[in-house]
Amino acid sequence: MAEADQHWSSGDPRKLLDAFEQLPGFVWVFEGPDLRVVAASPEVRAAVGNRSDLIGRPFKQAVPELVGQHIFELLDQALHGIRTRGYEQRILTDRHGDGKLEEAFYTFDIAPWRDPDGSIRGVIVQAVDATDVVTARRAAESAATISEQRYRHAASLVLELQRSLLPEALPVLPRVQVAAHYRVAGSDLVAGGDWFDVVPLPDDRIALAVGDVVGHGAAAAAAMGQLRTVVLQALRSGRTLAQTLAVLDDFAGHTPATRAATTCIAVLHPVTGTLEVASHAHPPPLLVDAAGNTTFMPLTPAGPLGTRSGPATIHTTRLAAGGLLLLYTDGLIERPHRSLREGARSLATAAAAARRATLHENTTVPDRLPDRVCTLVTERLTLADGGYRDDITLLAAYLMPEPVTPLRLTLPTDPAALRPMRRQMTEWLHTIGVGAQDTSDLLHALGEAAGNAIEHASSSGTPATFNVEAVLQDDGVVDLTCADRGRWRPPVPDPGGRGRGLAMIRGLVDHLDVIRTADGTTLRMRHRLGRPATVTSAAAHPTGGGPRTPTVDDMSIHVTDTTDGRTVAVHGPVDMATTPQLRAAIVQANRGGALPLTIDVSAVSHLSSAGVQLLHRLAEDLDRLRVAAEPGCPAEAVLALTGLQHLLTRPGAPDS
Repeated sequence: MAEADQHWSSGDPRKLLDAFEQLPGFVWVFEGPDLRVVAASPEVRAAVGNRSDLIGRPFKQAVPELVGQHIFELLDQALHGIRTRGYEQRILTDRHGDGKLEEAFYTFDIAPWRDPDGSIRGVIVQAVDATDVVTARRAAESAATISEQRYRHAASLVLELQRSLLPEALPVLPRVQVAAHYRVAGSDLVAGGDWFDVVPLPDDRIALAVGDVVGHGAAAAAAMGQLRTVVLQALRSGRTLAQTLAVLDDFAGHTPATRAATTCIAVLHPVTGTLEVASHAHPPPLLVDAAGNTTFMPLTPAGPLGTRSGPATIHTTRLAAGGLLLLYTDGLIERPHRSLREGARSLATAAAAARRATLHENTTVPDRLPDRVCTLVTERLTLADGGYRDDITLLAAYLMPEPVTPLRLTLPTDPAALRPMRRQMTEWLHTIGVGAQDTSDLLHALGEAAGNAIEHASSSGTPATFNVEAVLQDDGVVDLTCADRGRWRPPVPDPGGRGRGLAMIRGLVDHLDVIRTADGTTLRMRHRLGRPATVTSAAAHPTGGGPRTPTVDDMSIHVTDTTDGRTVAVHGPVDMATTPQLRAAIVQANRGGALPLTIDVSAVSHLSSAGVQLLHRLAEDLDRLRVAAEPGCPAEAVLALTGLQHLLTRPGAPDS
């Protein structure tokens, strides 16, 4: 009895067992080197789908989908006496046994389970489900229409410096999808020397580069910017990979801040899959095939840049369709108490798991494959050993099995056609991975072109139609045409009326040609596409791409009275079809004309020249009219392009 009392010093064993079965939290208990499950609380059993054969099995066999999610590695560390705590970590499990992984977020503590003599018997895991907290936070963030602007204001000067020296955007290409994640070091928030770039070459090949400058601080950041510029200029001037590295090596040797930097550059031919890679003292790229098998390229790296080590050896291989190329800096695989070989194995395991995963449609993981891999790999590897002490760069290139299919539409010259046209164009742009700013600009430009076709084109005998075609070229430029079969009427010399559409288009795209023939009129727009890389600090929470918020395509109008006057808030598109509705609502709201009137266009998804014409006429008729727009909203750029910036104010600003 005395022995039992000593062993169960925490209380009555029956009561402890009964309490364990009613625990509100998550508790796992594993025993032995194979981590056999000896206890699991009801909450944790439900989290993995109440598997009937859970207790008594090795954990890797019981929950195999956790392979590659860096959980087993943390459990192995606990077996060696290392305790780990994780905060809001994303975990993907097959709850329903259908092979689709659902996400949840956990804050957890993984600790060794010791016998009385101090030897390690197994591992105890205590966790709290933080999914509701994460979901609520992300919902609040997504509800803010200026989340990116607020984030930029709140971000440190270091992060802004990093952004200014890194590529403004990654190219959007027809055969290769690219993504990049950059995390500023978590130990001390000072600018580091990691850099990356993706450069479309004149012969339809693509160069991908990563590098690392020794040290931290403003000098390292400036050196990083110099090396990236040298690489960019050399590649764009037509130099080969070997010549580019020779120029970079020579440049690095002339400045102490750039000397001993490392780099790895790959040149990919998307049509053949031919891949050339060379390295100066940099870790080798990782190849992940369509089945999730991983291979590190067997490079023979030269010495660090600027150290007179001689030229780098060019290694040539083939990237098969459906394959992934991952370039990274050593911050991703370097951890205290672990060798680089172990870090590389963790990278390969995490990348394979991310590549193979079939995700539930409601996860917030990005749906584009390279974005998904970058998100999951950086999340999982930066969790190890309590964080990371160096900048981290991960650059992914996915060779698609089939190139992007052009978008071709034939639509009636009817304002009702604008809505399905915008919807299909939005879907096409999302599919190829275009960023939000380019998407907004192209939708506005196409809307103006289509509006012109609808207003001016005509044909005899049959109902009039117009054609839309979008083709993504190998250099990352979209060729967008809108062609009708009629003749345009000359623009009316009315500064508040027609004639603004073409000016708007020219302000939104890189190049516009207006081609008039006997058969009709074609507007050809060319615009280089881009998508942002993900640049975050250690304190920033990861944000997934996940399911997209549907584009608002129905206009709604809300009128409110404030101490400063009356506000008409407009949501959705203002185009040829909806402008009459907006005009009627404004006339109704302005009855009597005693109150100052503010038209809030912050939530307007598309502001066409028809809406611009209405605002110009209202500005002439109303003495106290203001137009409110949040910074960065789609309508703000259109207002600046069309001479209405003098009316602009911020929502909630007092009447002047």
